[in-house]
Formats: sequence, structure tokens, C-alpha cells
Amino acid sequence: MKYVCLLLLCVCSTFLSSAQTPKTTKQLTAARTTTPPKLDGIPDEEIWKQVTPATDFIQSEPANGSPSKQRTEVRVLYDDEAVYVGAMLFDTAPDSILYQLSQRDGGQVNADMFGVYFDTYLDKQNAFGFEVSSAGVQTDFKATSNGHQRSWDAVWQSVVARHPQGWSVELRIPYSAIRFPGKDVQTWGINFWRNIRRYREESFWNFIDSSVQGFVNQFGEVHGITGLKAPLRLSLMPYLSGYADHFPQGQAGKKDLQTTFNGGMDIKYGINDAFTLDMTLVPDFGQAQSDAQVLNLSPFEVRFNENRQFFTEGTELFNKAGLFYSRRIGAQPINYHNYTYDKERYGENVEVLENPEKTSLVNASKLSGRTNKGLGIGLFNAVTRNSYATLKSGLTNEEFKVLTDPVTNYNVLVLDQSLPNSSFVTFTNTNVTRRAGFHNANVTGLMTKLTNKKNSYTLNLSGNLSQRYNKGELAQGMDKVELGHFYSATFGKTSGNFQFRLRHIAESHTYDINDLGYLDNNNSRETQALVAYNVYKPFWKLNNMYNALGVQHRMLYKPSSFTQLAYFLETNATTKKFLSFGYTIVWLPLDGYDYFEPRSYKDGVPDRKWRNPAGWEVSSYISSDYRKKLALDVNFGFSLAPEYDQFDKWIGISPRVRVNDNLQLVYRLNYNHAPRDFGFAGKGPQDSIFFGRREVHTVNNTLTGTYIFNARTALNLNMRHYWSNATFDRYFLLQENGNGSLLGYRPSSPSANPRNFNAFNIDLVYSWRFAPGSEVSVVWKNAIYDSALPQRTDYFLNLSNTLQAKQLNSFSVKVLYYLDYLVLQRALKRRS
Repeated sequence: MKYVCLLLLCVCSTFLSSAQTPKTTKQLTAARTTTPPKLDGIPDEEIWKQVTPATDFIQSEPANGSPSKQRTEVRVLYDDEAVYVGAMLFDTAPDSILYQLSQRDGGQVNADMFGVYFDTYLDKQNAFGFEVSSAGVQTDFKATSNGHQRSWDAVWQSVVARHPQGWSVELRIPYSAIRFPGKDVQTWGINFWRNIRRYREESFWNFIDSSVQGFVNQFGEVHGITGLKAPLRLSLMPYLSGYADHFPQGQAGKKDLQTTFNGGMDIKYGINDAFTLDMTLVPDFGQAQSDAQVLNLSPFEVRFNENRQFFTEGTELFNKAGLFYSRRIGAQPINYHNYTYDKERYGENVEVLENPEKTSLVNASKLSGRTNKGLGIGLFNAVTRNSYATLKSGLTNEEFKVLTDPVTNYNVLVLDQSLPNSSFVTFTNTNVTRRAGFHNANVTGLMTKLTNKKNSYTLNLSGNLSQRYNKGELAQGMDKVELGHFYSATFGKTSGNFQFRLRHIAESHTYDINDLGYLDNNNSRETQALVAYNVYKPFWKLNNMYNALGVQHRMLYKPSSFTQLAYFLETNATTKKFLSFGYTIVWLPLDGYDYFEPRSYKDGVPDRKWRNPAGWEVSSYISSDYRKKLALDVNFGFSLAPEYDQFDKWIGISPRVRVNDNLQLVYRLNYNHAPRDFGFAGKGPQDSIFFGRREVHTVNNTLTGTYIFNARTALNLNMRHYWSNATFDRYFLLQENGNGSLLGYRPSSPSANPRNFNAFNIDLVYSWRFAPGSEVSVVWKNAIYDSALPQRTDYFLNLSNTLQAKQLNSFSVKVLYYLDYLVLQRALKRRS
């Protein structure tokens, strides 16, 4: 309680003095060159010396606002084909520089790094980022108002050199890798970043203040760029792949061993200086990482990560409004479980010979770019073909096909206008069109972010309208249109030590975006208030500290019924020895009501509820310093509801070992135990609902290992065993008031049976980037899914039985080759 009072005192004392002090925007001049510099990693040629360097880097972490501990000099050149960046990264202790190898775009890197970022349209919201580690490994991304999109890839060159003064790097970024306005004289936003890993120091040329909202809006400027012309941006990426899949389970309609060969192509075409068309023809996603399958006891579907490169790269504009979930494309057929056929002809009893679990993608394309006036335009289209189940009649012994999913056209349109002060307004429309007899869907959304000149206060507004057209449900062939809506409003102070946020969200009971988006449940209202006090500069034994105190109130949209009230307190901090820790405490002072777990609806509205008693939830984490050869992450927590004698707990332990600069291993163990969990157990006569008290054990083990041969070649291992067991010991009849009356028998519903699910996956991937943008990948996958023997609650017994179960083994080789039209053109001219 003393801590809460201290937090509130800090909040009150800083409220009136929280305005941001304007910062100086640094300026840099780039020099045009007629002779491109030689890329050897050392910018010491005469042309480099004629350019005034960018110096005086300022820390963002750990000492926000303090000068960098080491000297840095960066120079920028350009010619008709590319922009060149040369950086001298001086170090008084060159033997202490960290050089650990990592994968391209590998995220957490235990090495020194340098980065350059270009805001070519000077809209202070969007930028291209290019980073290089001291080991020569590249990373690139797009910075947007919706966060960093690290799935974006470009083809560019970099060379690193080590020397007694520290290390240095030269970058060549061709204009085909970026977009810029069609102006003769240009000014770009620009910034440079240096990461000195042994200090855990991140510094920028133009100071990125951690206490100020935003990233691109804190860039400096580069002048002197004239006479640029966008090149013809045309690249082809043909591929060839071969697969050998072994199905030892003897599935009907499948051979034990199947071999397939595929070929296709990705195309990138720059329509003009701003817009790019991306297409994938006859795509192949067989080498995408395996999904982390789980035992789903909830009433909602599981959301999986998108691992298909075409749908992760360059889709930041389409994902901005949260209405585009690309896993819908190529997903399970909509009538996978509910297909119909002529029972008079084929009889009631049929044998399923084949029923594809995924629809087949024919092609997909996306057009995106931004005009000189800051209007971003995105168009996305994908088409899937018909999917059929193959059945065999028990009456006539005849084989026949049943349509489970029709030809479907998926479309997304986005218009995103940048506004002053890092503000924007975005229009989004998604549309799914199917053949007659199947429903269509359309969702339209409008969202805006408005920020004041000091970038300290922000207002976010958004609203969506969903439309679902159910074919043939009205007379005379007309459609039945079901409308739904969503709106939200958020206002808060988003910069400075003291911050606050007020938020309200509403989703109608008919709001449905799940034909092309993802929504676990609709029919809700939520109001939240939060105050925060953050410390960005080192004090006492801490480098920084973030604190938040808030309240959240939830209701159904229809009927307007209370569901939950929660108070929460949260703290996150990092010590001066770079030990990170934090905790969250949630207090539920009132009984809550779950209207979705009973899975009972009348006219589309939940008509039953389950009462969840008042209680507490506490969670915490500790993360040690990743610079060490051995680091450890631990998270743990519990939830408590005394009335039901519930005490759920969980713990996660993740040691990571850096064997050397080439090899790293990370092990993760997560254990959850809910000894008295309550959940849906089926339906009975006269609309009765059964609930059960169950004990749920879940263990998730993963081992990831990476061996980096060099900056272009890597071997990756991802091994996972997941086990979850749910066993009922009591059953209840759900009452109208949300309580349960004890039953003396097990309901006959399948939902009342115990559940035991095991998933075991191995993904072993060898990748070799043999040329810029070109890659060979060799993948072995092993997959086992076992739901048998629910009475076995011993983890090691489940693991042993799972490893002996029938499994899928897949071996594949894929070659992707990058062809740049301009490079080919120059090569042909040289030969002629």
C-alpha cells in the first residue's frame, strides 16, 4: 500500500510539468559521387573524406540522454544507382567487441551493431531500416506507425572490417530496395544507430528519447540529394522444390511414401517511383515452420502465427487496422466437417477416402506504396481453388466427390493518409467472395490517430462495420445481410514520465470479421483507465523503471450485463547489472460471469452464464543478462479463487547457452497446473447445460538450436513436445444464476470425457544464401499427434508412447533464385 501511495504522489507532482522540451533536429549533407566507393568495409577513400561526418551520438539506453561511451563517425554518399553509408565505429578496447554470429533478421543479437534508417518521404511515420552486426550479419525492416515490420526483406550489400581502432562497415543500398518521391531536390529523414553490446548501450545520432512517443518522428535530416530517378524495379524469384513425405499410418487414399515436385515464381515490379506489385504464382509453403498445436478447451478457435513468407513480408499496411488475418487464406475448408451429398443415391453410410485439410492457393498479389503527399495505398488479392472430399458409397460402392470449399476471392484495400504531428487516418476494406450457395463477407473500417505538436497527447478513434451475406436464406434468391459494428476511443498522455490512458471499446453481438480477420469473441463492452509513472534514466541500482496502475470494467454488449471488474498494478524494471524483472497483480473484487463458456445462444445472443468467483492473480518474471554465455529466463504466477478452492499455478524456465560465436541453444519448459478448473461438459435434454470440475496438466517443452557457419549459412533446429491432460472428477447442471448443482453421474456428451493430447514436432532447416536474395533450403520435418489413452497422466509415459506413435516424416529441398532485371541488363551489355 505504501508503494501505491508513492506512485500516486509521483503522478500528481508531475502532472502539470509534463510537457516535452523541443529537441534540436540534426542535419547532414550527402555528397554525390560519380565513382562508387569500393566496398571493403573501411571508408577511407578520398571521396569519403570530403563528406562532413555525423558524430556526437546520444544514448537511448541505458542512460537516456547521456553521450555515447565511444566515438562514431558516419558519412553518406549517393550516385545514380545507390546510396552509400560508411561508418567508423571507434572503440578504445577493440578486443572487447562482441562478434557472435546470428541468422539474417535474427532479432536478439549478441554482437555490436550499426544501423541506418531512411524516412524518404519525410512523413515522420514510415522508414526503411538497414542494420549490420560486427560479424557481418544483415537485418532489415520497415518502421511504421504500426510498429517495426521485420518480415520485410530487401537486397543490399554490406561489408564489415575489424581493425585496431575498432570496427567499420560500408553499405550499398540500391534504389530498387527503397522508395522515394519523384522530386528533383529531396530531403530525407535519417538516423544512425550504434549498439555497443558489452555496455548494453544503444545510441543514436539524432537522439531517440525513450520518454517520447514514437521512433521515426525523432529522426534528423539529410540534405543535398538531387537528381534521383527511380530505377526500373523488376525482379523475378523462380523456385524449384521437391518433397518426399512418408505416411506410415496407412491413411486411406494415401500411399505410405509420396513424392512431389513443384515450381513457381514470385515477381516484384515497381510500377513507378512509389508503388510496387508483388505476386506469387503457384506458391509452395511446404517448408514453413510447423504450427504449435495445443489442446483447445475454450469455446474459441486457436490463433496461429503466420509463417508463410509472402504473407509476412510487405503486409504491414494491410495489418494496420487488425482486420487481416492471412491464415484464413489456404485454411481449412468451410464445409470440412459439414459437407452434404445425395443420400438417396449414395446411401447413409459412406467411407471418406480423402478430405483435404487445407484449401489450395492459386495465386496472390499485393500492390502497395505511398504518394508524394503521404497517401499510402495497398491492394491485396488472393484466389483459392475448389476443394473436394472424395467419398465412397457403402450402397453402390461408387466413388464420388463433394465440394467442401468453393473458389474464393479474397481482397483487401487500404488507404492510409499521413497527417502532421505523426498523425494519420486509415480506411480499410476487406472482402471475401464465394460462388453461389456460400456466404460472402465484407468489412469496412476507419481509424485515426491525432497527436498534438509536442507529441505528448494522443487521441485514437476507430470504427468498423461488418457485413455477412448469407446466400439463399431469403425468398426470390435475395441475400440475408447481417450487420455488425465495432468502435473504440482512446485518449491519453503518451510521452513523459507521467502518462495516462482512457479507453472504451464496444463490439456488437453481430460483429463478425472472421472470414478474413480474427476475432475470438464479439458482444462486449470494455472501459479502461490507467495511470503510469516511468523512470527512463538510471537511479539507485536501476537503469529504468515502468509502473502502471489501472482499472478495467467489462460488460456484454447485448444484453447489457456485467461480466468482470479488475484492478491491476504492474511494474517492470532493469537493474544496472541488466537483470530485468517485473510483476503484475490483478484483483477481482466481484464475482464475474462468463457468457461464452456455456456455448448456448438464442437469436445470436448468449442466454446462459457461468459464475466465476472473486479472486486474485499474480504473475512475475526475471530475465538475466543475455551477454553472458549462460542466461536464464523465469516466469511464474498463480490465480486464487477461495470460494471454489481454486489455486492455479504456472511456471516457465528457459536457460540459454551460447556455446561459442557459432552455436547457441535455448531450452524452454512451461508447466501449468489447474487442479480445480471448471469448464463446459456438454448439453443435455431441454436445453440443459453441463459443467465439470477438472484437473488440467499442461507441459510444453521446446528446444531450439542454431549453428551459424557464416553470415550466409545456418542450421536451425526447433523441437517441441506438448502434452495436455484434462480429467473430470465432478459434474454440475448449470443453473440460471450461473451456479452449478452437483450431478451424481457423468453426462453422455463427448465433452464430458477426459482429454489427453500430445504433439511432437521436429523442424530441422539448413539454409544457404548463396547469392543476394537467392537461397537453398533443405528441411526435414517430423510430426506426431496423439490423443489416445486419456487415463495416463504421467508425463514421461505420455512422451514414451508419443515417440512410438505413427508419424509423418517430410524431407524437402527448395532452390530460390533472385534475378534483378537491371543486373541482367548490365551483364548482357558487358557481353555484347
